[in-house]
Amino acid sequence: MNPDLLDRCAAALTVLARLQLTPPDEETMDQVAGLAGQWPLSGLPQETPDAQQARENGWQLLKTSRRDGESAEHVRDDQDRLYGITARALIPPYESVHRNTDGLIFDAATLDVRSMYRRTGLRAPALGREPDDHLGLELDFLAHCCTAALDALERGEEDVADSYLAVAQEFTQEHLLTWAPAILERARGASRTRWMRGLEELTLATVLTFAQAIGAGAPAQADEGGYAIIAHHPSIPSTPAPGAPAPSVPEETA
Repeated sequence: MNPDLLDRCAAALTVLARLQLTPPDEETMDQVAGLAGQWPLSGLPQETPDAQQARENGWQLLKTSRRDGESAEHVRDDQDRLYGITARALIPPYESVHRNTDGLIFDAATLDVRSMYRRTGLRAPALGREPDDHLGLELDFLAHCCTAALDALERGEEDVADSYLAVAQEFTQEHLLTWAPAILERARGASRTRWMRGLEELTLATVLTFAQAIGAGAPAQADEGGYAIIAHHPSIPSTPAPGAPAPSVPEETA
């Protein structure tokens, strides 16, 4: 992946990670809507027709939300209802809930995600108190991999950059693609606000485009249509990426 594409992916993933983790205020909603004409992943060769359609739908919904005056309070209530920020979630934003047979958080998938973070010297910000496999944290982790690879390229360390990209590709294949497209579809259908429907569409578009850019392929399709959720199978522990901090040192938060 070339430096320009790395920078574009990092920027898009960072924005969406923040929005998936934290409901926006009015200022943030205005700032996000202002990105419609300069979204870094618009019209890339790696964008599939499905991703293009989701991106265009997403921006139309986000802009309409602002034009029609949907308030940050209504969006916050909708995101809370969907993701269970303060109450029971309609669509839990945690990988483990959807991929493990018992539907629990802090299960095998969570620990596998934590292990992947550690390979690049990262840890979740509320380690042990909140699950590591929140959708927003997974997007932020991939943004970190892109930024770390870009920094390595600027230092002339191509082998280190390649190692970060290899981790990002593996993580996208083994984690993000196995559940995120499916639950983003579900959340889009269950959203009551145009803002949240737009956010889920734009996030789906970005996941699909990033997966193509990193060489991770496409998500599996469900027999009944839409995207499938793939059951989790614990992976074999891997060594840290060359040039990444060793797990024994204090880790950065994702």
